[in-house]
Amino acid sequence: MPAGMKPIRADFVRDLQNQMNHKLGPRGSEIRARLEKVYDGLLTDGKFDVAKLPGEAQADLKKLEKASEQFESFFVKKLLSQMRATSFAPEKDQMMEFAKDTMDQAVADETARGQGSLGIARQVFLSQAVRIVQENAAVPKQ
Repeated sequence: MPAGMKPIRADFVRDLQNQMNHKLGPRGSEIRARLEKVYDGLLTDGKFDVAKLPGEAQADLKKLEKASEQFESFFVKKLLSQMRATSFAPEKDQMMEFAKDTMDQAVADETARGQGSLGIARQVFLSQAVRIVQENAAVPKQ
């Protein structure tokens, strides 16, 4: 990992490693033997290891992590805002609206970054992370 860079979320790393290990196929299979040769520099004891990716790939994964969290945050904020729009409050106070909007954004940001997120960020991350790994292992996309 490049110096000074915060590590990728543990749940994202675990899920990416699980997905890549699944793509390797069952132990002893011909396909796995071929893929192990291709991914040789990225494996530890026959299992995919994110820490062995080149620094540039890890930086790309970190950017992807941030973008994924921002996407989920945007979605949650929009959801909260739409829920508030159905309020039956008789009058609107500008200061109260600003406070609610600020709170919605804070809740959305924390939801996207936390372990208890909706899982949107995780799915967005995984959908693109495999491509980053394949590009760095020079594996043709399947």
